[in-house]
Amino acid sequence: MGRTTSVAGILLVGGLSSRMGRDKAMLPLMGVDERSGSTFVVSQATLLRERCSEVVLVARDEEYAERYRHLDLPTCVRVVVDVEKDRGPLMGLYSGLRAINASHALVSAVDMPFVQLAVLDFLLAQPLDDAIILPFVAGAPQVLLAVYPRILLPIIEASLRAGRRGPRSLLEQARVRYVEEERLRAIDPKLRSFVNINTPDELRREGLER
Repeated sequence: MGRTTSVAGILLVGGLSSRMGRDKAMLPLMGVDERSGSTFVVSQATLLRERCSEVVLVARDEEYAERYRHLDLPTCVRVVVDVEKDRGPLMGLYSGLRAINASHALVSAVDMPFVQLAVLDFLLAQPLDDAIILPFVAGAPQVLLAVYPRILLPIIEASLRAGRRGPRSLLEQARVRYVEEERLRAIDPKLRSFVNINTPDELRREGLER
């Protein structure tokens, strides 16, 4: 499967990483197949670029954005900044959707270093309409590895005005097409694509730091 011209990639890079104690985006990858030796952010951006017509990295502010702009990122990868900082991942999603030209976006968080290309292909193979394409894993919606239509921007804007910070707030207002865990396990048996790394202990447990 080649690049999908109707789908952009949005990588939510964030910035503070307070539980990790350092910028998660800049963490090195070790032992992750051919991506070993890269960083979380470059690896994820490269993966999204494999399938998306454009990729947008969303940083919390200009200080962090400048840090990422100096990395060796693939072509057609842009770095943008949250419209308003410190408003949570929903603001990151909103800022990314505003910045893209495509009708849909494949959204991923930078702290998910084991995302597999086969899982992205599976999500992108679903019908693209006005519904969120949302994996449902371990009894929870995986809102930070999903496909969002750009048409949701007014709904997201209203949620932000209401003080909401997380993408889960959209699930009560938008159409959602859930992708069940059993279907995802057929592609990614251990569901590694949905592992988040938030703390130094998790980093060591996953063998990403010696």
